[in-house]
Amino acid sequence: MIKVGFVINFGHQKWLGGFNIIINLIKALYLLPDRKIEPILIINKKFKIKKISEVKNIKYIKSDLFFNQSLLNRFYNKFLIKFNGKSIIYDKFFNSHGINVLSHTLLPLGKNSSIKSLPWIPDFQYIYYPKFFSFKNRIMKNINLKLCAQHSTKIILSSFDVKKDIKNLSLEGFKKSNVNSFVFNIPNKNKILSITNLKKKYKIQSKYFYLPNQYWIHKNHFLVLKSLKQILKNQKNKSILVISTGYAGDHRNLNYFNEIEGCIKKSGLSNNYKYLGVVPYKDAMSLMFHSVAIINPSKFEGWSSSVEQAKSMGKKIILSNINVHREQNPKRGIYFNPNNYNKLTSIMINVWKNYNKRVENKFNKIAYKNLKPRLLKYARNYQKIILKTTQP
Repeated sequence: MIKVGFVINFGHQKWLGGFNIIINLIKALYLLPDRKIEPILIINKKFKIKKISEVKNIKYIKSDLFFNQSLLNRFYNKFLIKFNGKSIIYDKFFNSHGINVLSHTLLPLGKNSSIKSLPWIPDFQYIYYPKFFSFKNRIMKNINLKLCAQHSTKIILSSFDVKKDIKNLSLEGFKKSNVNSFVFNIPNKNKILSITNLKKKYKIQSKYFYLPNQYWIHKNHFLVLKSLKQILKNQKNKSILVISTGYAGDHRNLNYFNEIEGCIKKSGLSNNYKYLGVVPYKDAMSLMFHSVAIINPSKFEGWSSSVEQAKSMGKKIILSNINVHREQNPKRGIYFNPNNYNKLTSIMINVWKNYNKRVENKFNKIAYKNLKPRLLKYARNYQKIILKTTQP
């Protein structure tokens, strides 16, 4: 077995997408009958392992080495990696635990490291929307890209759209990059909460659209509010409802969620837009399962989790027509320009009126049937990258 470490060195509540993607990959690997990889999570000492109890027999190491490091320590280790080809501290840690590969962690270990490193770069949003990032943040992302290009073994990307970007930014990084587009596993139907249970738990009164995006500025929540306002103004049916979940903070714009709340109150949408906060993963998947459709109005994505979850359930999804959403190509996707709330309005009205539970069940059945083969293909592709990387 090749021991592959995954360091959860970020606030997983703040970046649920990244956390869920790593856990989802580990689950997919456990499905492989010819598995040659032993995944190991590296978590801080305060992390509650119950949060990932659904992954049976998962191996983990608790250590604070990679967490809450001072700026001086981080700089020192990066200095060692750049000029010495490795960090003695990091190498000693991974070797002591028999870890052969570090994956999906933005930490290239250096040319002289005995451990292979495969950082995952989700996207290059800061290139397309520099206004969403501070000057310091953009500089740090450029430095990290150069470090990954020069001092990692391989780079993992989630889409060919991102691979086009890295080619323009770093030819060295492009040559090291491998695309491994994730497929999302979802709970078995017997673990999906009933609609009755959901309505009672979250005080939902009617059918609903589901908007699962984190409250980050590029996720484009205001467009949905504009569409809701227009629907209520022009339609007799006032019961239309959008259920929203996700972390309410964006370090790039601390007022974003407050502005959203202000817009909801000012526009009289309190009965039509319901924010539930951060909910358990099973609840989020259950909300998705029973929704009229999922909405993803995002202006930018690397490879959207909600699109993949919708594909795995066979759900209808209303989504922005950005390149990566087109590449993901959900069978029941309905596209709109992320700046055109009139188009989104008409789509929402049409989907709401024509929702048919029997049709949903048909597509859901097909999606569940196809899910395991898709997950196996995803896991095998990842395992192939690891095996190729570790060959002498």
